[in-house]
Amino acid sequence: MKLLYKIGALLFILLVISNTSVAQRRNFSQEADVAFEKFQYNAAADLYKKAYTKVKKNRVERNRILFRIAECYRLSGNTSQALKQYQRLEKINYQKDSPVILMHIGDLLRMNKDYAEALKYYKKYKDQEPRDSSTVLPKIKSCELSSQWVNNPTRHEIENFRKFNSRENDWAPAWGNPSKKNVLFITSTRDGSTGKGVDAWTGQSFSDIWEFEKPKSKSAEWPGEWVGPKLIDESGVVLTPGNEGEAVANNRGTTIYYTFCANEKKTVMGCKIYVAQKRGKSWRDPEMLVLGPDSFDYVHPAISDDEMTMYFSTNRPGGEGGFDIWVAKRSRKNRPFDEITNLGPVINTSSHEMFPTLRDDKTLYFSSKGHPGLGGFDMFVSKIDDNGEFSEPENLQYPMNSEGDDMSIIFDDSPLLDPISNAPYMEKGFFASNRKGGRGGDDIYFFKLRPLIYTLSGIVRDSVTMQVITDAEVTVTGSDGKSFNTKTDIKGYYFFSKDLIQHNVTYDISVKRSGYYEDTNTKGRETTVGLLENKDLKRDFRLIPIPKDPIVLPDILYDLGRWELKPQYEDSLAGLYKIMIENPTFVIELRSHTDVRPIPMTNDTLSQRRAESCVNYLVNKGINPARLEAKGYGEKVPRTLHRDRVASYGGQSFTFPMGTVLTPEYINALNGRNNQEAAHSLNRRTEFRILRDDFVPPSSTDSIDKTSIVQFIGTPGVSTIEITIEGDLIKIPCIINSRSSEFSIQNNSNKISFSHEEAMKLLKENRLTTADFEEKEAAFAPDGSIIEKSVLYLENLRIGEEDVENVHVEVVKGLKTTLVIGDRVLIDEFGKFEINKEKKTITITKNSY
Repeated sequence: MKLLYKIGALLFILLVISNTSVAQRRNFSQEADVAFEKFQYNAAADLYKKAYTKVKKNRVERNRILFRIAECYRLSGNTSQALKQYQRLEKINYQKDSPVILMHIGDLLRMNKDYAEALKYYKKYKDQEPRDSSTVLPKIKSCELSSQWVNNPTRHEIENFRKFNSRENDWAPAWGNPSKKNVLFITSTRDGSTGKGVDAWTGQSFSDIWEFEKPKSKSAEWPGEWVGPKLIDESGVVLTPGNEGEAVANNRGTTIYYTFCANEKKTVMGCKIYVAQKRGKSWRDPEMLVLGPDSFDYVHPAISDDEMTMYFSTNRPGGEGGFDIWVAKRSRKNRPFDEITNLGPVINTSSHEMFPTLRDDKTLYFSSKGHPGLGGFDMFVSKIDDNGEFSEPENLQYPMNSEGDDMSIIFDDSPLLDPISNAPYMEKGFFASNRKGGRGGDDIYFFKLRPLIYTLSGIVRDSVTMQVITDAEVTVTGSDGKSFNTKTDIKGYYFFSKDLIQHNVTYDISVKRSGYYEDTNTKGRETTVGLLENKDLKRDFRLIPIPKDPIVLPDILYDLGRWELKPQYEDSLAGLYKIMIENPTFVIELRSHTDVRPIPMTNDTLSQRRAESCVNYLVNKGINPARLEAKGYGEKVPRTLHRDRVASYGGQSFTFPMGTVLTPEYINALNGRNNQEAAHSLNRRTEFRILRDDFVPPSSTDSIDKTSIVQFIGTPGVSTIEITIEGDLIKIPCIINSRSSEFSIQNNSNKISFSHEEAMKLLKENRLTTADFEEKEAAFAPDGSIIEKSVLYLENLRIGEEDVENVHVEVVKGLKTTLVIGDRVLIDEFGKFEINKEKKTITITKNSY
């Protein structure tokens, strides 16, 4: 019995030892699989490593475990270890059983910016799995686009917002009160989170929702100063031992929508979207939103301004694959969301689309691993039209996107001036990324897009002499309705600063200078529409000077002794008409000449009628008659040839050399009647010259005198001018710098005085500058007024038929006319004069006659 007892006791002991040994032989592989299915990738990786040591002789299980370890690293964001593990699998030819590792290696290489090597792996996968081309082709395209984007970055400035970031994960920035934008939510696993222990998925603390506040800051540089962070709830109502995050608030910040992932043992970790309302400083109990079957995850809410529409991400069936973005709608805020639809293949792919955010309810931003991108999750934008249709998503490109995961973009659309350009920022906001160079895992970054800086400048030159033109007035008119002007400096240079030239505006430029035509050479256009970089716009101009000598029009032939303008010669006036249209301030003298041979009526009368017929043609085409002076010169001004001319008569052609003056004596000395007739035909001509450029049209067309000014010219070199007599003061019209004015005569004087008041007026109108004064800046008093007796240079002074250039005058106060010309100067420069008070005329006879 004792022996039996001992044997029994021994068997019992052995049984206990045996059971204890079995209990100690845990099945790490099964435990790891359970953790993996619960998305506890960090814990699963540790268990798979332990299981691997137990199955070294089982090649199939060993390789499966190696693959699962690689998947744990990839899915938990440990990309460097994931790449090593997949490459280890490649060496043992695991891609033969599971080609997907080739695509994963390509993804990880792309996240390391090794686009060329990644492309090789994508092509290997495509060759091995041709049926999955819809997945791999966008990745192949990504490799091609990534190099372009990195080499041609956008102008966004990106900076890690270290004030917001910890050594752990910080992501999902969102406005805590969108209407004010002075509270910012983030999701973080930093120390101080509510949940105790470690999240088996990330190996870090459980995530909570934190907030920062922005006080009224004096800092001009965005994003300014922020205070915090602090937990949004310390009562345990919203924030629990589980994971809370990706919170968004309604406009007033009284309701939040957020993701909650439970942390209950022995259950699969599911994530759902909850809503919680705040009353005062307290939160009410959160409620879960029912968005589909309970066995799937619903995360990352984005709510519309009216809280009637919500976008979110889910892996529920009915999508394109992986996590898709869906939209839920409801009829009232106190009703459940009941109209729930997938956004479809425009937005979603066979991979993951997550982290949706809204901007003004009309623009959807989201992150995707399926659309062509730089690496992991890239941020995309899609416009929502009035029918609810989405535009093709656009990648935000580099540096907004990186080789890592980029997500949760929000914008600060409040107006704020950029201190560098002194213009409003074009864009500014926040997003999250785990790109290299961060402080922790996921970090909060801020971005800003400064206004594009443009300037406009150029040089204005004389097209004949190629010399620079000073004091030319340059006017710029933008398509935004704004207009501004400046003048060229002593180097002919004009400049409009960055404060004036704005983005997306087209500018029409016009240049005006007395003595030059206004035509296509004085017009230009530059635009900043579509420009994506700062640019100094350049536009030079070559102005055509107005000739001082009369300009001969193309041949206008008349019947003998007749003056009617024939239809076939109307085109000869087309050039003059164009000049008049393009230069609405020009006043033109249109001259007509005959040859010397007598006709039944006088040549003076004939030339007058011919000039008048040309003027009447222009008036009938809409030219104001007050801008036209028709003068008949008869045969009194023989033509001087400024170039070689060919004329024909009787079937013969004759050449007359440059410099020839077609006087009667010259013509009579020519051999042969045909030669003489050809010379006479050159004397029969119509020509014009520009008298002045200060014409101001009347305010009403009713006041326009429909008859043009017609004058006869008696003796060449003699000008008869109407005068105005006011007591002892005689006012005589003249043209100063191509503008109408008047002068009086001072007896026994050899100087010219210019009205101080008129000079100050011209200065204020920018028609005079310091460069026009002999003393330059010294001509001005400290208060900016002109010092009396300063010498001013006038470009041009025209009295009657005579022009004098570069006239120097003294600026004098108290003059009754703009100019006072000494009688001796008038005689020396313009000729002898005689005043007829009865006829109210002054006759000036040029000195050469």
